[in-house]
Amino acid sequence: MIDLFDLTPSCDLQVLTKQIASTEPLITQEVFPQVTEILEKLQKKLKEPVKTKFYLFKTLQTHILPLTNVCFDKSGKKCITGSYDRTCRIWNVESGDEEKVLKGHENVVFSVAYNYPRCDRILTGSFDKTAKIWNPVSGNCINTLWGHTAEIVGAEFNPHQCELVATCSMDNTARVFHSETGQEVHLFADHSAEVISARFNKEGNLLLTASFDETATVWDMRAKEHAIVIRGHEAELSNAVWNFQCNLIATSSLDRTAKIWDLRRLDDAQATATHKDEVLDVAFNCTGTRLATGSADCTAKVWDVTGNFELVTIMAGHSDEVSKVTFSPPGGLLLTASADKTARIWNSGTGTCTQTLSGHDGEVFSCSFNYSGDAIITASKDNTCKIWR
Repeated sequence: MIDLFDLTPSCDLQVLTKQIASTEPLITQEVFPQVTEILEKLQKKLKEPVKTKFYLFKTLQTHILPLTNVCFDKSGKKCITGSYDRTCRIWNVESGDEEKVLKGHENVVFSVAYNYPRCDRILTGSFDKTAKIWNPVSGNCINTLWGHTAEIVGAEFNPHQCELVATCSMDNTARVFHSETGQEVHLFADHSAEVISARFNKEGNLLLTASFDETATVWDMRAKEHAIVIRGHEAELSNAVWNFQCNLIATSSLDRTAKIWDLRRLDDAQATATHKDEVLDVAFNCTGTRLATGSADCTAKVWDVTGNFELVTIMAGHSDEVSKVTFSPPGGLLLTASADKTARIWNSGTGTCTQTLSGHDGEVFSCSFNYSGDAIITASKDNTCKIWR
């Protein structure tokens, strides 16, 4: 896989091709024309106008209790929802029809995930202390993952080895399971309080966990122990995420700050972002050059991670806490979800609100762009999720 962070609408493709060839031995002089042609198509895509206006396309409503989480598949044609009604549902985004109801959990389905990019498996994590692997075509449960002694609040597939999944729980542990055999492969039990997120790096050899014990931890999957504990926050963490290159980590905390950490020296934060109230979410853009933070102070902020870590803009307009922030795939837009029953779309460079997505009757707690950035899903405590296109 070749990362094209230097590809811009105005860059010299001949120069970029030579740069790629200098680091990729398989890119020889003979294939330069084909590589340049591919880059030209990608550059043309970058020059297309960024979609900034979205319209309500479908409202998905059959859950009898509030939703917990939502997720698009890579094509954007399907999405899945978890709910307090103990089910996960698969939806056809085009028609708005419910295709499958995944039943089997005995308590809230709190976490839902696809195995990108194949999306031929679904992972659910539940308050019944188990996670389950499902076949999205048949709707059958392939495996149940046992081991946790309290509610599971996060679960995801390893991006490099899709047969491995990570789960985190209110039992103070994170665990890694083999999805086909159901066998527990790793138990990470060094946290002293609830573990609220667990995320693999893109190589799948490191696992990042965030905990209410005020720390994040990077675990080495090969050594089966923690590589380093990240200390510096003064209250519970709300999230911890990698940038795309996985050389930086961002953590958000109820201590009103978010911090950036360099993987090469995690003993001290590289930079600190501040809010007037608890920081509830944090997200990098696709190139890892910008960081977004969402807070209970009703604002979101975007920070420039390169150089001296400067505040780019403040998104002010929500009338209640901002619980979710996410960049569009190209990075030009920021999507926020709020307890004021709306989601908002912002220009991530200027902080201008380009659109308010209204219509929910309850708190909007989750939102996401699809892979291509031309559709949005919002989920609310009014038991519905809405597709915007």
